Amino acid sequence: MGRRTVTTVVFVVAIGALFLACSNNGPTAPSNNSPTPPSSSSLSDLKITLMTVSDAGQDASGHWQYNGTVRLLETGGVELTVTNMQVQALLGSDILATASTVPMVSVSANASSDAVFAFAADTHVQASALTVNATVEFRDANGNTRTVSSSFSCFGCWDY
Repeated sequence: MGRRTVTTVVFVVAIGALFLACSNNGPTAPSNNSPTPPSSSSLSDLKITLMTVSDAGQDASGHWQYNGTVRLLETGGVELTVTNMQVQALLGSDILATASTVPMVSVSANASSDAVFAFAADTHVQASALTVNATVEFRDANGNTRTVSSSFSCFGCWDY
């Protein structure tokens, strides 16, 4: 083989390699570019484990004041912040009072924290006669917003 033949063969092989490298027949970037939804392990899980309500007495306007606390437990392993809490106090099936608060309480991953609330009513009742429904809205460290609700009653029934 002459020198010109070798040069021509090398040139043809090089062009062929470049052609194959630039074609769309080889491996490319993944074709599924849709975002991956968060896995269940990246979502916080909040539970309302306890609620207390106590009679705080009458204010200057004659309204009866009640103070409350909810104990919040995060079990999903993701820190979160409570962004809103709504409570509804019932006496039997009648709504005694409602309240909404923005406590901005932080709950660390796998930990508990307390959030406080208060409500006022025109009528005085024993806290033990109330049923209180609570809905807590929260945002976790991954940006997920969720709510949890629970209902408690018979406050102070076991206090002696």
